[in-house]
Amino acid sequence: MTTVGYTRVSTQTQDTDNQRQEILNYAFTHKLTIDDIIETTISSKKSTKERGIDAVLERLSSGDSLIVTKLDRIGRSTIEVLQIIQDIKDKGITLYIIKDSLIVNPNDTNPITQMFLTLLSGFAQMERSFISERTKSALQARKDKGIKLGRQKGQVVSSKYDIHKEKIQELYDLGVPISKIIDYIGTGTRQSLNNYIKTRGLLSQ
Repeated sequence: MTTVGYTRVSTQTQDTDNQRQEILNYAFTHKLTIDDIIETTISSKKSTKERGIDAVLERLSSGDSLIVTKLDRIGRSTIEVLQIIQDIKDKGITLYIIKDSLIVNPNDTNPITQMFLTLLSGFAQMERSFISERTKSALQARKDKGIKLGRQKGQVVSSKYDIHKEKIQELYDLGVPISKIIDYIGTGTRQSLNNYIKTRGLLSQ
């Protein structure tokens, strides 16, 4: 079993020393053996993949552990954090969050952990509502100005699955279930991957 620590800072003028030491102290106290600490220095405005968390999760599999000092180290918004936590649970990885004194275990039924995730889900839904309202207002403002909305015909938007396209096609052709494909590539949900397969025409190949 592998245990990895993950640290992140936003600017080159900062360092990860404090986070690194907190992770090492936590591991020692909880009798965990750290195999590696992955450190990144990159803005929180970047995407999840650009911040490196996807690469970390690709190294881990069922039974492994991930240690972070705070939740904001793995996601830039409540929605993103909740999705990443779900991805971690789906892969069978245990997440240790030092500052919140929480352990998110894939099979855990601890009421405190469940309450925390429920609250996080509520905040994520509220955040989605705010984003939806802002988007609608922005679209209406553009429409009022006579700006044509919508994607141009034939335009294909890039996807996080694009770098895995060949492997997804290969596994899909072999009849591997969507859930297992997600486990293999280490990211995504059944719905989003199904949509990707359909929009990219992988069904017909």
